Amino acid sequence: MCLYISRCVICQHNGRLISEKAERYQMDEETDRESEGEWKTIRGKFLAINAASMSCACPRSPKGLSPAAHLADGTTDLILVRKCSRFDFLRHLLRHTSKDDQFDLNFVEVHRVRRFCFTPRHCQSDSDLDLRENGKHQIFGQICRNHPACGCAPAYSSWNCDGEILTHTAIDVRVHSNLIKLFARGIEEPTVFDDLTNPCAI
Repeated sequence: MCLYISRCVICQHNGRLISEKAERYQMDEETDRESEGEWKTIRGKFLAINAASMSCACPRSPKGLSPAAHLADGTTDLILVRKCSRFDFLRHLLRHTSKDDQFDLNFVEVHRVRRFCFTPRHCQSDSDLDLRENGKHQIFGQICRNHPACGCAPAYSSWNCDGEILTHTAIDVRVHSNLIKLFARGIEEPTVFDDLTNPCAI
């Protein structure tokens, strides 16, 4: 049973696997959890944590954010950029605009995952998210750990998910492969209308 027509070998292969799996098994959440494998814990200070389910290639970034990522393989590439100097971070960002390997830096890690959880070091309850009127209450404390010689402003953490700011910093991300059916692919060429008086086509 073919769910869609695609010229992509990965999409065709994964589509067949998922349709066969759906026909043979009715997997519940617990069985799915057991098949996920072992969790790996990574601790540290990070400048950027990115998850890419597709390459995100564009004219300004020919290889994209994660060149080997594919939308239909049921995984996401978790890209961890550890705390580094501004110069090194800029070097990492500039590598996206060229054909250099942006992951070939000692402070950048890439993991192909189906699910990941992020828990900030200073995770507060929902009641702590309301800032007090005097402004002295800090959600995540200062990066410099309140050193007396430092005049840093408090450091707040947030997530940006496709342009939307997420209010919760502790997140659990899971890839749902083939959750929706996509009936189009790529960018279609604009249609040329013979009748310019009626440019609407439905």
